[in-house]
Amino acid sequence: MSTNGSPKRKHFDDIFPDDFPGEESRYQPLNSGYVGFEMVVGALISAASEAGLRLFEAASTLDTTTLERRFSASCVPQEWHHPVDLWAEMRFYWPAEYTALSLYGDEVICDMYHAENVPCRHRSQPASLFTELEVEYLLPFEFVRRLDSDEGVERTARRIRQLFTDIVEHDNIVGVEAKALFSGDELRLSSIKAGHVWVLDEELSDHILLRGAFLEICQEMRTVLLRFNQDFAPKPEQDLDGS
Repeated sequence: MSTNGSPKRKHFDDIFPDDFPGEESRYQPLNSGYVGFEMVVGALISAASEAGLRLFEAASTLDTTTLERRFSASCVPQEWHHPVDLWAEMRFYWPAEYTALSLYGDEVICDMYHAENVPCRHRSQPASLFTELEVEYLLPFEFVRRLDSDEGVERTARRIRQLFTDIVEHDNIVGVEAKALFSGDELRLSSIKAGHVWVLDEELSDHILLRGAFLEICQEMRTVLLRFNQDFAPKPEQDLDGS
């Protein structure tokens, strides 16, 4: 699993034991050589639960024209109760050809264009699959609405990036986005979110690696949410100008 920065991951054996909970074999084979959409979703949901996250507002969609699929879900630590002011969102995209590869293997792509007995230089080459898991953290609205200056927004963005540097074990690039809306005659901040991307590539050919990657990601999300709650949960007596 790579990132959109420079990876500094723990070795897989430091995360998972030889067998999964429930006696699931670590070396479960994939008939086609690739994981399927449902397997990715299932692994993500399972990892979230194991990491102590509660999912809500989950959505799985299918584009009936292109057959592309998407999955998204919001999450918070399991001990947080609704309504919540701070949460994380994650999503990924699944092209139609990935579904075909997960069902029939590499030969399916060539078989769509020529007969099986026609020599083809692509037949012995594996596909190069990857997808991006996007992760975003949304700051509490009460905190955001009380930021009344560009300097406050900039200081908040710097604090977010510093928090990531302090608590995560990779050099992923974190983007911070602030949105504003007109309210009456005034322009007011409506949201601040911080996001980054995990690139899944070799994990799409190995269910065990996929589970390990998702567990690592979900554990990090829980840690970040708890830390964000400490730093950005608004306090009535505090002047939230980002300082």
